Amino acid sequence: MLAARDPVTLAVVLRRQITAVALVAATFGLGAAAIARADADPASDVLPVQNVFVPYQPRISSSMQATLRGVTSAAAKAGFPIKIAIIATAQDLGGVPDFFNKPGPYARFLGSEISFTKPQPLLVVMPSGLGTSKVPPKAAAAISGMTVGSGADGMAQTAVKAVEKMAAATGHKLGSFKGSGGGGGSSTALIFVGPLILLVLVLVIVSYRRMGAEESEDDEEEGDEENEKEKVNTPIS
Repeated sequence: MLAARDPVTLAVVLRRQITAVALVAATFGLGAAAIARADADPASDVLPVQNVFVPYQPRISSSMQATLRGVTSAAAKAGFPIKIAIIATAQDLGGVPDFFNKPGPYARFLGSEISFTKPQPLLVVMPSGLGTSKVPPKAAAAISGMTVGSGADGMAQTAVKAVEKMAAATGHKLGSFKGSGGGGGSSTALIFVGPLILLVLVLVIVSYRRMGAEESEDDEEEGDEENEKEKVNTPIS
């Protein structure tokens, strides 16, 4: 059916659907940060699908973001899985800004948000200190009183050191690790864009099938008209 279809019509449909995909991607690419900030708790959207949530502003350097992902991967391989949320300002908390600079209470709140299938160990880093959830008592004690570094990268360095200390305190020695690929908080856009692009692709298929059905109906109607004409024009013997 697709081969018999008018190529010009197909090109028009494809162009319209591709344009729709581009507009959706552009819209969410530009507005992803705003959407996340407006969320009740942005970190709870990011951490179920990746190990690190980073602040939107001020931004952590790409190299430090890679190091954060590397240390969480190494910790998981060593038997000490943990997720990290770095909260630099109240804006990173979306609709729950009252938790800012209250790392302990926020860690418990966020921990319950992301532990819907199983207990999820969590480290929260804020300018005022560190908070944990679902980690062994020895791990929590190992980072008690740690001073948080200044600036976004300083907070990230503190998180890396804290993970290393907690892992060591619970008998999990981390090997050397390198930065790994993947996104931080900014990858929230993909969570929204992916399903929308899939929806547009489904619409393309539906459009093709609908066009095929309409062409089949037109062909049948033309055939019926031709048969009627033949009957009228055929002389009766």
